[in-house]
Amino acid sequence: MADCNTIEDSKRITCKLVYLLKRSIDDWSMKKLCRMNHLDFNNAHLPFFMSIGTTGITNNALAAKMSVSKQAASKIVKELEATNMVRSEKSADDARASMLYLTPDGEKFYQHLKTQVENLENEYKKVVGVKNYEAAIDVMLKLVKFHEEYNCTGEPVV
Repeated sequence: MADCNTIEDSKRITCKLVYLLKRSIDDWSMKKLCRMNHLDFNNAHLPFFMSIGTTGITNNALAAKMSVSKQAASKIVKELEATNMVRSEKSADDARASMLYLTPDGEKFYQHLKTQVENLENEYKKVVGVKNYEAAIDVMLKLVKFHEEYNCTGEPVV
């Protein structure tokens, strides 16, 4: 029989917590976000779609922002274009680049997503308090930066 300390320690395993939180957020987003008359929109589209935002972005900038290859970004963009929520056009500044913009339907859906995410963040703040929530965001940003640097060098960041 495991003692209480062993059971308690197993609740604090970082990878497990990240997995459970991601799974919970994915479930929430599929129920709350992705099913609003957009059955072809899925969780994989969400971070790319939100990163295009209301001002537009190049495919290369989107790939860099999402830390994926240009080909992977292009695949998601094609799927988003098929949903009629994203459109691309040649850049006025660089003929080699394509700019990505939200369509009118995409802009409406973007506002819906933004509102729902803000509502969820407000619920989080009620659960843990504003100060703790902001501290958690700061910690997650530092952890992401650590992994981005670590994954690029293959060496731990000191």
